[in-house]
Amino acid sequence: MLTVSNISKSFHYKPVLKDISFSLSPGETLALLGRNGAGKSTLLRIIAKISSPEEGQAIFNGNNLFEGVAAHRKGLYYCGHAPGLYPSLTASENLHYFSALHGRKTNPDSINSVLKDFDLIDAIDEPVKVFSQGMMQRLKLSFLELIDWSLLLIDEPFNGLDIPGQKFVMNKMESWQNGRRSIIFVDHDINRVLKISSRIMILDKHSIVLDDPISTSDLENKITSLMN
Repeated sequence: MLTVSNISKSFHYKPVLKDISFSLSPGETLALLGRNGAGKSTLLRIIAKISSPEEGQAIFNGNNLFEGVAAHRKGLYYCGHAPGLYPSLTASENLHYFSALHGRKTNPDSINSVLKDFDLIDAIDEPVKVFSQGMMQRLKLSFLELIDWSLLLIDEPFNGLDIPGQKFVMNKMESWQNGRRSIIFVDHDINRVLKISSRIMILDKHSIVLDDPISTSDLENKITSLMN
């Protein structure tokens, strides 16, 4: 599905990523861990073609993601830190607009069903600008119920969520994983990633220092020693 080869990136002549290479198969859920500034978010942004690498390439379903052809990114969806919402529109209007932007026809019943599922139905007619951070995060993630995607790049999906909200998103991520889809997500909670990932990668000093399946013996201790 995805092959990343020799990705390098610097900011103001300071290396952020150096010679990053890995492959991702359909059905994998890969957690990216690392200290602040390790390059986790930068790596996701490069794969999503929001940022450009100085070297390297990313092949998604046989196509080079860096060639600038939008069709090569079909099925890839990036969900970053930015809200990505229109604050003056309601939750319902945001979902209708987002669906149309992705060429999907929706009806009020399907929109209402998604908003109910994400515990936003009571705010259906409220402008997004009055939403809490947790509500905005749930609305962003609800978009994923309305589009076709095979690779999800998601940066800190649990930001702004309370404990029930975090559990809800964990369950959603597991339900999205149908054996054909793949997910790469950034997180910092070791216990959480051990529950919902099939594979864990740690970035440190601009490079990959661990890339192991969840079944690896003594994985939690390895992660803890590298993160401390």
